[in-house]
Amino acid sequence: MRLLLVGAFPYPHNQGSQIYFQEQAIALRSLGAEISLLTYGEANSGGHPEAKARSAQYWRALDGFDHHRSPKWTAPTTTRAGPSWSKPLADLGLAMTLRDAIASHSGDDAFDAILTHNAEATLTALHVLDRPRPPILYCAHTLLGQELSAYLRGPKTNSFIDKHNLVDSAGRIANLLNRLGGGIDDWMARRVDGWIALTHSAECVMRQDETRPGAQIPPAVPDPMVHPGRLEPDAIARSQHLEPNGFLLYSGNLDGYQELDILCEAAAQLASRPSGHRMPLVIASHSDRSVVGWSDSMPGVEFRRVESVAEMQALLASARASLLLRRTGGGFPIKLVNSLAAGTPVIAFREREWGLEHEVNSLIGSPLRPVESLVAAIERIKGDDLLARRLALGARQLYLARHQPEPGAKQLLALIGRLTQSKARG
Repeated sequence: MRLLLVGAFPYPHNQGSQIYFQEQAIALRSLGAEISLLTYGEANSGGHPEAKARSAQYWRALDGFDHHRSPKWTAPTTTRAGPSWSKPLADLGLAMTLRDAIASHSGDDAFDAILTHNAEATLTALHVLDRPRPPILYCAHTLLGQELSAYLRGPKTNSFIDKHNLVDSAGRIANLLNRLGGGIDDWMARRVDGWIALTHSAECVMRQDETRPGAQIPPAVPDPMVHPGRLEPDAIARSQHLEPNGFLLYSGNLDGYQELDILCEAAAQLASRPSGHRMPLVIASHSDRSVVGWSDSMPGVEFRRVESVAEMQALLASARASLLLRRTGGGFPIKLVNSLAAGTPVIAFREREWGLEHEVNSLIGSPLRPVESLVAAIERIKGDDLLARRLALGARQLYLARHQPEPGAKQLLALIGRLTQSKARG
């Protein structure tokens, strides 16, 4: 089976969308599929060549793949998730490259299916590829009807809105963005040939047209417990001046949709309590740019920079718990999968959406009272060693049951088989 995976993002990269894309490609190839990749180009080299040469993760992401990149002059000027002024040009470059890739693969060399990652890639494929074409299977990373307005959030954004008395205006803009995003979600659900949803709410949206095959397949990552590049978690924690099992960790980017304003307010409440030992609240990021300027806006939160995916996974494995602040549905954070794989329990605001179970593998806070419930969960897991160990065991068991690469890849190949058969009959 010959498949083209199209991602509307630069690749390789340490963000969750690219990791999901990467691990899907590797897992499908391990089962015998012939995989080609097509992504945005890079505006620059993405770092010194020697740094890439030292990165096993970088070369693992590219090794053996036929990788098409859109022209460098169309590359987005930022790797941040969400809307930006450079994205329309990047999508134009993606469209040009996609048309060329499909035209150059015809007859016996034609792709059996196109797997589009993110809405931009899906919209591009639907608009620029004339029929007959390979069937398009949409890998829905999120729901735009829930996520677009989330880019208005964050400690810095909230401070600006409060300072200029723009609360009502921000609310109206958020409602408008959600309606716009929801319309795009519905449009794609009716026009793609098939789909993969990562979460329960995304599956509900995509199932609007029962004639199109689809399935909920949660994302997978390789087992860090057996990975040859695994680092020693406690040693990594100490190298970051943290006590193993003595800190709570948010791992990832600092974009507004991550809702870090909740952590900011929780940190302030915890700092004001007349308690003794306080467990550090730590944000770890791969990017120097992300960390600069944030410390002053989030008092009570510590920041750490990590060099690699392996270092981030080790830091997660040494944490008391992992913090997931976002309340929006549709998306499935890769940081959650990494936490479960490391056997690190999570504190989150979504349960069924991500297959979590309160007090079995996680502590679930109230999305309507996020700050108060986050503070309560932090205080609880900090003071209860038996609970922390029980949740850690549950987290690891959930990873083994739902997030290993091979079962999900087999399910996906079966879905693609049904999709191609349906297209052949049509």
